[in-house]
Amino acid sequence: MDRYQQSSPSVPTFPSVSRSCRRLSLTRVGAFASAVVLSLIGVVGSAAYAADETPGPVASSTTTAVNEASSMSATAADAQTDPSGVDQNAAVAPVPGTTGEPGSVMGIESSVAPGLYQTTYSPSRNSLYVTSAVGRPPVTQSSLIKLDADTLAYQKHVVPDVDPIATGRDGKPLEGARYAVYGVAVDDEHGTVWVTNTRQSTVAVYDADTLTLIKQFDKNTVVHSRDVIIDAVRDRAYVSSARSNRIAVFDTSTNTPLSDIAVGRDADDFSPMSLALDEVSGTLVTVSASSAKAAIIDVASGSVAEAALPDGVSRASGVAYDPATGRIYVASQGTGDLVVVEKDGTVVNQVVTATGLKDADGKDISSGALNVALDPANSLVYVTNRNAGTITVHDLDGTIRQTIDAGRNPNHVQYDGRGHVYAVNKGGSRDGSTKNDYVQRFSLVAGASPGAAPDSSSAPTSGFTDPGGAAADPTSSSLSNGSSSAPVAVTFGAAAPGGATVAAAANSVPEVDQRGSSLARTGTSIGVGVVAAGLLLGGALLMRVRHCA
Repeated sequence: MDRYQQSSPSVPTFPSVSRSCRRLSLTRVGAFASAVVLSLIGVVGSAAYAADETPGPVASSTTTAVNEASSMSATAADAQTDPSGVDQNAAVAPVPGTTGEPGSVMGIESSVAPGLYQTTYSPSRNSLYVTSAVGRPPVTQSSLIKLDADTLAYQKHVVPDVDPIATGRDGKPLEGARYAVYGVAVDDEHGTVWVTNTRQSTVAVYDADTLTLIKQFDKNTVVHSRDVIIDAVRDRAYVSSARSNRIAVFDTSTNTPLSDIAVGRDADDFSPMSLALDEVSGTLVTVSASSAKAAIIDVASGSVAEAALPDGVSRASGVAYDPATGRIYVASQGTGDLVVVEKDGTVVNQVVTATGLKDADGKDISSGALNVALDPANSLVYVTNRNAGTITVHDLDGTIRQTIDAGRNPNHVQYDGRGHVYAVNKGGSRDGSTKNDYVQRFSLVAGASPGAAPDSSSAPTSGFTDPGGAAADPTSSSLSNGSSSAPVAVTFGAAAPGGATVAAAANSVPEVDQRGSSLARTGTSIGVGVVAAGLLLGGALLMRVRHCA
């Protein structure tokens, strides 16, 4: 008996034919087996493509990124292990009131997940990273989300680990509390994403591609960690400590802490909030929530210079910096204004971002100007006004040019370095159908700019409402919207006029193209399977031959 046949008894033998004929038959057996393998590859390949491009509900591990391949078989029980609330198929729609007229700002938005806080943009991946943390301690629902920066389409997300020893202010255990993520910054140089875990007073580092956890720093590494910003030129990460007078510094090449930078005497004198950085000059700028001050830091020497803000400025939180002019832009929640100052403290302008807002008792209140971003490419400044539910668009001198409906409780706003601005809100959907908050993408429509002459410089900025402060609660407020001093181009809760043009101009069309591409790739993979099946059938027919030439 042939040796191969001895080791493979399942292969039929043909005693009436020659050894050479048997070898030929065995060759056909091999072809038959190969066809089987190819057929399986085709089927699996088609399923993998479909899962990767059009994910459904997924189950999540708390230590690894949620991937699309596992999403097709998710169950209700699986969903209980993924406390994120991420909608992987969230629709993208025009921002109401952004009509797409030349010279105006238009936007698209997607209701992605509840509890959104900040965004950060990765140029090398063209991805947008978004943090989510819901409610107050114990925060059990949190996620780091990765989106396509052009279409806002879902790519991936991860649920942070549970803190095994979390305790409340009373010292009692907090069951299920996670290392919730708030501030966020991407480090393209090292392929990482840095986040602040404000509740645990620390930071963490995730892989930018897989979203797997790389480094979880010990609790109390940064007291009430708020913002994080990356200095790729110097391999540094800077983290503001909102309940001290410190800015923590980390080496991003080794993920190790370095010496802190002290600003002011103590937290009462200066409590750093948002951060802005000019990497070229090594200028780091921050503002204080506890005093009417901004600080300009030379990161090379560690020297700190303070700039006084106008008397009466209250609860400054957002900051942007223009290295081309040396101007600092400050958004303050308490006074509800945007202040434009020179580095020496000279006030260029102070603009109230909304008027006519009333509380339940009819008293005038602040617009709650929270965060600010500079778009130097289009000479525009964006301010999120939490109480007013708007984003105001200013020129470089601070004058309001446009007011946008941002949904309830707009939180963070950030420039991406290429002419787009991203924002998030914290008030759920406009119609109340979901608790998921909006991610928004804004662009200036070609035409006469509402701002001044374009400037090519860039100043990344970040910021979010203090998770421990009064403004952090995303629950409904008793505010009523009154008239605005700015020209209002909004229709609350209504469809945007000219919405059809908005979708195209705001690059929402690629989302459809992406799905079409998915179907094409799926069809290709199925085609491979069909070809393999043909080979399978052919091999089976050949095996029926019992003679040789």
